[in-house]
Amino acid sequence: MRILITGGAGNLGAEVIARAPSGVELHATRRTRPVEGAEAHTVELSDQAATAALLERIRPDLVIHTAYSQNEAERDVWLATESLVRACVRAGSELIHLSSDVVFDGEHAPYAEDAEPAPVHDYGRSKAMAERLVRERLPGAAIVRTSLIVRTHPAPDPISAWVLTSLRDGEPVRLFVDELRCPIAVEDLAAQIWELAALPAAARAGFWHLAGPEAVSRYTLGVLVARRHGADAAAIIPARSRGAGLQRPRDLRLRTTRADRELSTKPRPISEVLALRGD
Repeated sequence: MRILITGGAGNLGAEVIARAPSGVELHATRRTRPVEGAEAHTVELSDQAATAALLERIRPDLVIHTAYSQNEAERDVWLATESLVRACVRAGSELIHLSSDVVFDGEHAPYAEDAEPAPVHDYGRSKAMAERLVRERLPGAAIVRTSLIVRTHPAPDPISAWVLTSLRDGEPVRLFVDELRCPIAVEDLAAQIWELAALPAAARAGFWHLAGPEAVSRYTLGVLVARRHGADAAAIIPARSRGAGLQRPRDLRLRTTRADRELSTKPRPISEVLALRGD
């Protein structure tokens, strides 16, 4: 099986590559950072011609689309997904598309796989638009909604790294106590994605919620991260997103009914993942 992973140098993409089963021919896209464990292809995914040419050359059986960016959402979410979907249709490639819990408004949790998106900020709207595009043009695709993706080693994930660096530099870290998410360890998510990839296309199609079983606030997650890495958790300041006047979803708990029923990998509670060694 020939598989193309977009965002092969990213937090999730790199883990998906690292956990690939034997007998898989792996390719990965990159923008600037190096990719390990797969044949790397430098491409700007928002460039339709370049993306189409890449898929025509590789002819992947399956594309796992993990690449994203919140800083350039129009380019790296909407336009990149549009280019990739067009290229998959043309090349006859199947698709596993990674989406997010932020497509929901945070007012009607917990959300089932068939819940209608109702995003409240620009990034959420970009992810919801990308979902709709995939659903309309590749109805056989799998659309995976996940939550915060946590890595502990060999280096922390980008958000955790920001928290730790700020604490060690003596800078104030304010994290919200009034937002609930279901964080998942990157290893657990990658294992579930490979289970999806192994399913027949018809069994894989549709929405999947792949998230951790434990709902925590941003503040609680930050405290767990700090303790796990030996930083001063007491220096984290509890804050409220509503008090800051921000338009953000407050409760994004996901129901994982389909994964619970059909996948053997069961994600661990994030408090267990981040527990100090020996505790």
